[in-house]
Amino acid sequence: MKKICFILAVSICFTFTINAQLPYSKLMNLTTDQLVEKGFKYVESKNQYVLTKTDAGNVTLGVLSALSGAATTYAPSKKDYKIILQYGQVGLSSLTAIFYSDDTFNEIQTWLAENNIQSTSSASGKISILKFNYDSLHVELRTAAVIQSSGSSTRSRYSTSSNSIDNSYTIYTYTIETGIAPFSVWHTKAQKKKDADAAKGKKEDINDLL
Repeated sequence: MKKICFILAVSICFTFTINAQLPYSKLMNLTTDQLVEKGFKYVESKNQYVLTKTDAGNVTLGVLSALSGAATTYAPSKKDYKIILQYGQVGLSSLTAIFYSDDTFNEIQTWLAENNIQSTSSASGKISILKFNYDSLHVELRTAAVIQSSGSSTRSRYSTSSNSIDNSYTIYTYTIETGIAPFSVWHTKAQKKKDADAAKGKKEDINDLL
């Protein structure tokens, strides 16, 4: 009952009035019942609604290849994705979409160009980050390249043959932040641990010093 009352309060007190054209923004206005209807699962410890889509055929193919001794490197399907709605104490804190489709990435880039959205970008190694503001929201699109390879060899009486596969893919992480701090049991414990480490004199990581 406590969980139900909290979620209902979130739905009533925090409704977005943003342009529905912003990619994925329509999910931010759904009620909790509508989220459940779409297959979202509530993770109580993190106060999140999560939807995960995995191409079962792609996973099965990778397992069978490994069992047969063939070289294999598992790469997510272009159809795979994960969407996380993170709540705070008074409403939605953020929406994060993790996906692997180049087409989806290009659609977001096209939306930015068509709507004349001014953005900033940075890159380091295999990671690039694009940021922009839209109405009262802060949006970030992170791109991370993953390069992997594997090999196997088959030895017979007369010869040895090798089989290698080089496979790469890109992880796209698209996040919309509302400005409301995330709140959950998990976040509270993480903050307490961080505070305890600081009290013990443990060195802060580089991001904390920025």
